[in-house]
Amino acid sequence: MTLLRAATYNLLDGGARRPDKGMAYRLPDQISLLQTLDLDVLCLQEGKNWHRDRLRVPYAVAAQLGMQLLFAPSPRHGCHLAILYRWPRLAPREFEPDLSYGAFHHTAALAEFAIHGHGLLNVINAHLNPFNPTARSGEVGWFTQYAKPGRDTLLSGDLNFGEPVKTTPDKLTAHIPATKHAHHLVQGPDGAYTDEVDLSALHTLRGAGFVDPPAALGLPTPRTAGYWTNAVTGQNSEHLWDHRSDYTLLSPALAPALHACDVIDTPAARLMADHLPVTVTLNLSQR
Repeated sequence: MTLLRAATYNLLDGGARRPDKGMAYRLPDQISLLQTLDLDVLCLQEGKNWHRDRLRVPYAVAAQLGMQLLFAPSPRHGCHLAILYRWPRLAPREFEPDLSYGAFHHTAALAEFAIHGHGLLNVINAHLNPFNPTARSGEVGWFTQYAKPGRDTLLSGDLNFGEPVKTTPDKLTAHIPATKHAHHLVQGPDGAYTDEVDLSALHTLRGAGFVDPPAALGLPTPRTAGYWTNAVTGQNSEHLWDHRSDYTLLSPALAPALHACDVIDTPAARLMADHLPVTVTLNLSQR
């Protein structure tokens, strides 16, 4: 059995200290958590201001995890991306820090790796538009070609779909502030927003053939965000509704290798960021 473990994690402001939001410096705890996962590939979002000091912080994170860094700058909010990989098991062949050539609100990075004895693996790390479902639908159009037959692709990131989970409130129009309805909800013919989450971008990816690991394994849709509380963090209540925002999707060619998936949802992990780490384990010998 040849296992490959991958994860995606939105760090929230790069794990930085935010006194105005009641947040202590969280990055050391986040690194400690990631060290326990024994990862081969790690996609990080919101590497806030990691471009400073000649990438000192992301290089330090990679070194502490025993991994190598591929850095992808975001043009907005300093919310940069990083793909970390374990060498020599994965050998990078190509890297594109912005596969859309500036079309995304943030960015999406593409790395192609050679895995000894198992061919090539495409890894996409994406942080999709958080404000507009129509914009997200346009952004995912850049990914559909990577689901074509014979192409091994792992698509990870904070995709911002807001997919409902078991504990999502029924009356989202009442639960989400009206100023945020346009970020997530379907607009009815009369112009009013409904309690239905707009999942058109997710449907586009599934329609292209991308496989969702929890669904493929018969598991319930996992919560990856929405638990962030005023009492603990001083945050406002704009996103305090359980939902799924973070994904690792597999191309049809790679899907038969799916072995396991998990969301690291513990009391400690909930204090580290407003998103939870999502892991997928592949058995590359299974195909």
